Amino acid sequence: MPDTAADRSETGEASDVALFAEIPLTKQDILNCSYSNWYNKFNKHTLSRVEILKPIPKEFVDYLASDEFTLPKEAPHESSLFTKPRCNSDNEYSDWEDDELVETSNNSKRPDPTLKFNDFHNDVKRVFTEFKSVAPKLNWSAPQDSTWIMVNKTMQCHSPSDVYLLLKSSDYINHDLYHAFDGLDDQTPVEPSTFDYELVLREWVDVNPSMEFRCFVRDRQLIAISQRDLNYYDFLEEIQDQVLEKIAMFFDDVLLPKFDSNSFVFDVYIPKTIAKVFLIDINPFARKTDSLLFSWHELATLKVDDDDVKFRLVTKYNTGQFASKAHGQNHVPKDVLDASLDTAGMIELAQRWAKLLSSDGTTNLQDDDDDDDEDDTDEL
Repeated sequence: MPDTAADRSETGEASDVALFAEIPLTKQDILNCSYSNWYNKFNKHTLSRVEILKPIPKEFVDYLASDEFTLPKEAPHESSLFTKPRCNSDNEYSDWEDDELVETSNNSKRPDPTLKFNDFHNDVKRVFTEFKSVAPKLNWSAPQDSTWIMVNKTMQCHSPSDVYLLLKSSDYINHDLYHAFDGLDDQTPVEPSTFDYELVLREWVDVNPSMEFRCFVRDRQLIAISQRDLNYYDFLEEIQDQVLEKIAMFFDDVLLPKFDSNSFVFDVYIPKTIAKVFLIDINPFARKTDSLLFSWHELATLKVDDDDVKFRLVTKYNTGQFASKAHGQNHVPKDVLDASLDTAGMIELAQRWAKLLSSDGTTNLQDDDDDDDEDDTDEL
C-alpha cells in the first residue's frame, strides 16, 4: 500500500533509530551487483547502449588513485572542460591570459599519463567514435559526487579527459577501488585477483529525474520503493498506483527469476507514458547503499504482506532540500555546508567573512577559528 514520507513521523517508524538491525551481506552479493555480472542477463531492459572495458589495467587504477591531475594531452578542446574563450572588447587582454600561458607551459612538461595505459586509452577513445557522449562508472558506483567539476554539472562526458577527471575526483570511485567489500559477514580479506575492475561507459540519454525510483528487495520480496530525486513533483501522487504495478510486474517477471541474490536494491526509470520499465542499476542490500526516504533499520525490520509494498514520495515542496542537495559536501567547503543547514551558523559565518574582508590581509578563517576557541575557553 503506498505511503508517504510524512507517515513515518506519524507512525513513529523512524523513532527507533538507536537500534541496530543486522543486515547479512556476502562477497557473492557484492559480486552479483557488479555491472557486467548482471548486464548480460538484463541488457534488453536497459535504457541505452553500453560498452564494458574489462579488465582495467593496473596502471589505470594507479592513475585514478594518484594525486596528480594531469589529463591526456591530445585534442584537449574536445573536452567540455576546456572551452577556449573567445576574444571580445571586454577581454582583449587580462592577467589570466598570462596565467593560461604559464599553465599550458607547465602541462607541456608533464608526461602524458596515458602512455602507461595506451591500449586501454585507445579503447576509451574508440567508444567515443560510437557514442557521442557517455556516462561512466566502475563495477558498482558512478561518480555522481564529482559532477560539480563539470561545466554541465552532470556525468555527461564528451571525451576521455572528461571521463578520467570525473573518476579521479570521485569518492564513490575510491570506494569501488578500495572499500567495495567492507562490511561483509565473512571478514576474510577479498583478494583483488578474484575479480576484475571494469570501466562501464553507458551511452548518454537525457531522462526525467522525477521518474527514477529505487526499489528494495529483502529475502526475494519487493518491500519498498522510494523516488530517487528528492524534490516535490505533484503529479507523482496521481500515478503512484500505476508506477507501483509496473515495477512489481517487472520485478516478478524479469528480475526475480534471474538475479541470484536474495536481497538487493534496483533502480529503474519509467517514462511518463508508463509503458515500460528500464533497469538502471542493481546495488547491494546494505547500508552503503543510499536508502533515500527510508531508514536502513526500517528496511531490515519491515514486516509486510506479500502484496504490501511501501511506496514513499516527497509530498510537499521543501525549500530546505536545496540546502542539503545531494553530494553538496563535495561542492563547497565543509564550514559553508554546515552553516547552510543552521541559521545561527550562517550568521556566524557571514560575520567571520565580513571580518576577514575588513582586515589588512593578515587575518584568515583559521586565525578567526583560533580566536573563537580562545573566547569559548574564557567563557568556560
